[in-house]
Amino acid sequence: MTTALYDDGTHENVLTSAESSVLQKKWLITEIIKPELPNLIDHVEKCLELLSSEERFVMPLSNGSNIPNGTNSNISSPSSASNSNSSSTTNTTNSSTSIKGTITRQSGYIVDFHAVVKLPDFNKGRPIMLKMETGKKYPLVQIQSIISNLARSLNLFDELQQISESKTLEFDETQLFEKKIGKILELLTQSITLLQNPPRELIFPHNNNNFLKNNFGESYEACESTHHLVNMELVLFKNEVCLDIRNLTKVVKRPWCEVDPNTGLSFADKVRDRLKQDRNGRILEILKEHGLQVDDASVLNNLLSSFSVTERITLPQANNLLARCVTFDGRVVTECEKVSINTSDPTLISVSAKLTGLENKISNQYVNIQNLNY
Repeated sequence: MTTALYDDGTHENVLTSAESSVLQKKWLITEIIKPELPNLIDHVEKCLELLSSEERFVMPLSNGSNIPNGTNSNISSPSSASNSNSSSTTNTTNSSTSIKGTITRQSGYIVDFHAVVKLPDFNKGRPIMLKMETGKKYPLVQIQSIISNLARSLNLFDELQQISESKTLEFDETQLFEKKIGKILELLTQSITLLQNPPRELIFPHNNNNFLKNNFGESYEACESTHHLVNMELVLFKNEVCLDIRNLTKVVKRPWCEVDPNTGLSFADKVRDRLKQDRNGRILEILKEHGLQVDDASVLNNLLSSFSVTERITLPQANNLLARCVTFDGRVVTECEKVSINTSDPTLISVSAKLTGLENKISNQYVNIQNLNY
């Protein structure tokens, strides 16, 4: 049995659900959340300070037998996890591929990079010297986005403090407080995700080789031969700086080497799309519809089609090209070997831990205030 007490002893003056909700939110904001705001702001400011620091962090790059502390060549890379069209025969950081050098980060930029890379199938295995041009700064989009998110969060925290200082805290103010704390939670979650996984446009084959193309000058020119092309991917992945260097084979066989200038799709892309749309479609029939001469898979035909750049092909070869062809920077390539390096950045590890703690705290506060909605 419960008893409800009213100020003047009449039922008419009982608080409505809305009024009760506002009173409870006022108590939660002023007594629980408000005292914690200064500490939360300090943590955000510390993260912002760490990421914006002008101090230079030099990190080693090596996949040799004597791997420097903080460098790991065995962790999977973001694009290898997401790119389903990569070759199953890709040579990922074995004893014959090698890299040795350093990379330097300053705030949200890579400001220096130099390394010697050896890819056995590129240029007869001769070492490639990769040196970033002096004065170049490559923006780390993930860090810059996190810095922007944290700056916005600080502004929102200031607004929360102003609202919490209100003498009355009316319904509209409690609703605004809830909305802003929800936005802070969203920004923190986005920032944690950015440290864990790079956006699609930063990874192979979507990055168009921007890091190598725009920052290495003569080194970039040495990264292409008649039959091969080197791609360099640099992102943040699982709180580390992740570098993938790929040796890509140029596809020259028609029509597999052709890219539609209107859609950006290669012949392999179009066939794969067709197979997705028509699950019962047969590859052989689709290839013949596009005018390809599909020969029986005899030893002689395999040899003839391998050395031909025309439409002549065997079905196993077509299946291989469908599985391996990647549209990259306006051309069609296959991946033949790769060296991967993941190197620890102490700042990223520290920031990730702080952001995770902040997210948990803000999430609890947001859930508590939402539970008081009528």
